[in-house]
Amino acid sequence: MPADFWTDAARMATAGGLVAAGAVPVALLALALRPRGPMLPRWTPWRVPWNGFEVVVTILVVQFLITPLVYNALAGSGFFQAVYGADSADPGEKEIAKTVRMLWAAVLSLPLQLGALAFALRQRYPAWEPQVIGRGGLAGQVALAGGAWLVLSPLVLVLNALVNFLSQQQGVEPESHALARMSGRPALDQLLLALEACVGAPLREELLIRGLLLAWCVGRVPVPGAGVGPVTAARPWFVMCAAALFAVSSGKTGAAAFAAALAVGLAVLWRVKRTGARRCRAVYATAALFGLMHSSVWPNPVALFVLGLGLGWLAVRTNGVLVPVLVHALFNAVSALFVLRA
Repeated sequence: MPADFWTDAARMATAGGLVAAGAVPVALLALALRPRGPMLPRWTPWRVPWNGFEVVVTILVVQFLITPLVYNALAGSGFFQAVYGADSADPGEKEIAKTVRMLWAAVLSLPLQLGALAFALRQRYPAWEPQVIGRGGLAGQVALAGGAWLVLSPLVLVLNALVNFLSQQQGVEPESHALARMSGRPALDQLLLALEACVGAPLREELLIRGLLLAWCVGRVPVPGAGVGPVTAARPWFVMCAAALFAVSSGKTGAAAFAAALAVGLAVLWRVKRTGARRCRAVYATAALFGLMHSSVWPNPVALFVLGLGLGWLAVRTNGVLVPVLVHALFNAVSALFVLRA
């Protein structure tokens, strides 16, 4: 393997060690404080009141409408020029400036996005109580998140490094994320990256994908024992189709091929899985969507699909999103440190 592979691996291991130095003591303290009993609660039904139309509209508004509106408002008001001065004519600087501006929009959009979600739920379903923390208590959830991160993070990072290496061996250079160029930027820009990576993205993506979409995709009917119709049972395929659209729209041949392979995997899972079938299909399909949403940077979706499987399993098992949010945040913290310490 090339020397820079081992250099990057050492830097990533160092970033992981720094995050672990803060996360592991907190998880151990939470483990000591949690109530007695199993770390993982037993499987229970996860029923939510919303329908598919509401899921689609909410994701479109929160993920694809609010942030562009905030970006345009900031740009139109002269906010960016007031903070950074006149725009540079250098193409490279323009690209970095665009990335920083999107970070501003994402960070400032988060309160609006969370507020819109809370307002919509309260207005549409005033009697429904959201299960944010999940079953097992706060201390138990924090301890579980720490343990899950220690297992998932190395697995996903090693898989990502392996996929990148194999891609290079085939003559396809892995693409670099725009945020990878944030090293050496002013402290304010680095703070924006840390906030978005460790707070904004985990909250936004877990609430939408695991809290909203996955819970709907499981397909639990409101009346116990009433059975599940064919349309309800087919919900994972609707999600899989959305994932394929992300892959195709990226214009990446690898992403489209990966989407096709995941669709075949879902078909196989549909045939062979019987116990907990709806949960497994829902976790699989939403993990595919989670991975392929990031198709703009190939081959990242491969490792992110595996991360999505772990996050989805934790969400379904705890009937909440707190553990996935914490695991996602810790995972992103390693990547953010890797970039900022370059």
